[in-house]
Amino acid sequence: MQYACRMRAPFDIAVVGGGASGLTAAIAASREGRSVAIVDRMPRLGKKILITGGGRCNLGNERLDPGLFHSTNPGLVASVLARFGTREIVSFFEGLGLRIVSDGDRLYPATNQAASVLKVLEMEVRRRRVSVIPGFEAVSIIRSAEASRAAASDGRTIEARAFILAGGGRSYPALGSDGSAYALARTAGHRLIEPVPSCVPLLVRDPWCHFLQGQRVRAQAEAWIDGRRAAEALGDVLFTAYGLSGTAVLDVSTDISIALHRGKKARAEVVLDLLPDMSAEALSAELARRLEGGWGAADLVSGLLPEKFGRTIAGLISGGPPRPARTAAALAAVLKGKRFAVQGTRGWNEAEFTSGGVDAGEIDRERLSSKKAPGLYFAGEILDVQGPRGGFNLSWAWASGTLAGRAAAGETG
Repeated sequence: MQYACRMRAPFDIAVVGGGASGLTAAIAASREGRSVAIVDRMPRLGKKILITGGGRCNLGNERLDPGLFHSTNPGLVASVLARFGTREIVSFFEGLGLRIVSDGDRLYPATNQAASVLKVLEMEVRRRRVSVIPGFEAVSIIRSAEASRAAASDGRTIEARAFILAGGGRSYPALGSDGSAYALARTAGHRLIEPVPSCVPLLVRDPWCHFLQGQRVRAQAEAWIDGRRAAEALGDVLFTAYGLSGTAVLDVSTDISIALHRGKKARAEVVLDLLPDMSAEALSAELARRLEGGWGAADLVSGLLPEKFGRTIAGLISGGPPRPARTAAALAAVLKGKRFAVQGTRGWNEAEFTSGGVDAGEIDRERLSSKKAPGLYFAGEILDVQGPRGGFNLSWAWASGTLAGRAAAGETG
């Protein structure tokens, strides 16, 4: 995609960051007749969009409930999504020529290709004559009454009457969001809630992870922090050489990550119910029947769990149990509530999202403007706003980007 690249000064609005929120902010502002530029440190815009939803781009969710988001300013999330929710997101993309289909509650492009989402956004950016300046790593913004100026690490500058910070969080830094935009917010006087990896695999030292590495199973996962249950999710669990991953683990990892990275000394565990569709009583009775029938220890869970579990279970009852009923109850308790102590998380390259960022309490909930610095707006993951997996975070990006772009356009008219 060839971009227009004009450095005329000043622009009405300059958007720092060309990801999901930055692209929609630029489109919204340009539709109001403003001259707009996007500056981005990467050579191409929107690369992170291409990996979302496993390459399909889960761009929204029909259950877009503000209550599912974590933020220092819940009122901001509610205000934004009330004005630009699922219906508006679908309308926006259909207006760009992208057909949307649902898979359960999740929304995808009909092409099942994230590249289709990025292409229609880029086409609109080009149609609207938005200037795109790639390779521009903004390191400072100097504000003035008439037009502020952003400077890049290579010495280039760009002037604009208003700036929208849409530089993202820290997840997947190789794709552009390395947290560098946080410094711009700090120099404008904003407080930063410590960013930590979110929806991220967990580090666990347990023999089960060693014996079962590579094995995937459907399970109920619970996050426990200092003896208190913090989250639960049903989905895939993947045993790995370093610990635990899979959708269920990712879904409960955020509270654990916050506790371990910010709390430092917190005690965190993941508790797995490996047979969530079978009650403890029914499982205990079935295991007792098998033990009484002379089943070997390695065969006790055959037909219930993948065969790799056989060796693990055998290790729990080696020597032969003299009391089948008591042994069956003990085994059922383990399989319905196996506890794993969590030592930490994997890094930013494996985290789907960022929890933390610019304190959303310092942002005006109607205009997404800074309460600290006139002429500065925020959109997307740079803010301390995070939803669960399933299209919620992209929904926030589209919605906050659009409303920030409209607000900035309204105040530079």
